[in-house]
Amino acid sequence: MTTDTSAGRPGPWARLHGGLLVVAFGVLAYAGVAALDGPTRGFALSWSIIGGAGALGASTIMLAARRRSRRLEDGARLLMVLAALAALAIGVGSAPAGVDRGFVIAVTGVLAAALALYALLAGELRRGAA
Repeated sequence: MTTDTSAGRPGPWARLHGGLLVVAFGVLAYAGVAALDGPTRGFALSWSIIGGAGALGASTIMLAARRRSRRLEDGARLLMVLAALAALAIGVGSAPAGVDRGFVIAVTGVLAAALALYALLAGELRRGAA
């Protein structure tokens, strides 16, 4: 199953997967915003950053693939990695004291690593399928 058409543009599967990623990252950003008032405040800002950067980055990568703009794609990927690092630092800094601290840091670390991994591999997977 290839993700590119014969013209080199993203095919329907690539658009579907990209759209699902935008929705998933958007839900994560919403969960971060919704956590501001609840007992899970340690997650709020870092999840908002990861979700927002992921949704914006995934949609930008899809647009760059359609326009064949390597420069735009590289910029989006770099900003996603930087956002993952910033979210991890903020997640560690805002983690609550006590028994929940390790859990909050671990969850934030896994989500930041997932964002960074997507940013580093997203374009390579699309190009490798062509």
